[in-house]
Amino acid sequence: MPLPRQIPPLQKMEVADLIDAAIRLYRHNFIPLLEIVAVVHGPLMGTQIVVNYLLFRHLMATGGEQIPWLALAGSIPMFLLLIVAWLVLFPLSEGALAVGISEIYLGRQISLASVYRRVLARWWKLLLTMLAVSVVVGVGVLFCIVPGVVFWTWFLIATPIVALERSWGTEAMSRSYNLVAGHGWRVFLTWFLLQLMVAVVTYAVVLPFNLVLTFTLMEAHPALMQTIMQAASMVVQIVLRPVAMIAIVLIYYDLRIRKEGFDLVMMARELRNQGTSPGTQSGEQPVFPTNEELPPRPIDQADLPPRPSPTEE
Repeated sequence: MPLPRQIPPLQKMEVADLIDAAIRLYRHNFIPLLEIVAVVHGPLMGTQIVVNYLLFRHLMATGGEQIPWLALAGSIPMFLLLIVAWLVLFPLSEGALAVGISEIYLGRQISLASVYRRVLARWWKLLLTMLAVSVVVGVGVLFCIVPGVVFWTWFLIATPIVALERSWGTEAMSRSYNLVAGHGWRVFLTWFLLQLMVAVVTYAVVLPFNLVLTFTLMEAHPALMQTIMQAASMVVQIVLRPVAMIAIVLIYYDLRIRKEGFDLVMMARELRNQGTSPGTQSGEQPVFPTNEELPPRPIDQADLPPRPSPTEE
């Protein structure tokens, strides 16, 4: 799946730069990123819409005066199955998105099969790490919300760390904290502004659509109206879902550039691969940075996400 190289350069970015880069990367790589999301979220949301429609139809058949306990009881296994499916597949989708966005940002080509193959062996690590982060953030929210927001900011980039590096669990959370430390307000502001933009776009698309449905179907087909509204909302969520992970991955690389000199490491690797260096004449021996000249790397295995094998491409 060849991709246009409409990607931001490897360099430090401020909040406005990160937002602009996220929007450009999303706009120029819309189809491949949408495919990564839709392959998991599409079937799950479709099943959820069908289940909700059947339940709402049962409820409307009684005029809303009697709760259809029999129908609800019969749907419990389906709801449990949906919860398990979301629990299993959501980390897989998020990890695949992180890998795909990372490859695009580094100027590589991706395919739907390759990104899911790369993350499949890590899905249980992603699952456990995301559960651990959710528990910590949830406990923080119980204490006046603010600690939850702080914990969530600290561990925001734990998902790409698990998907792209070798650490997971508390090790990934600790690495996320160390990278975010000193940049918490900038990380939070970038994420908040992008989420606000996504929310505005969502309401701008869904609200007029819902108003039209309310006036046309409310009395004659209320169950159908609710189902179409829910389907429209979920479609918009699927379409805009990559924006959140793009922001997280760009923040991840921005922090690595600031704290680990990731851009210099990449430049040195590129020069080694090309066998040339800027300013050298033909036939001259290129000069590369030594290990002492490069910034220190806290985790050796984390200098660069692994390149997919030829069979995956």
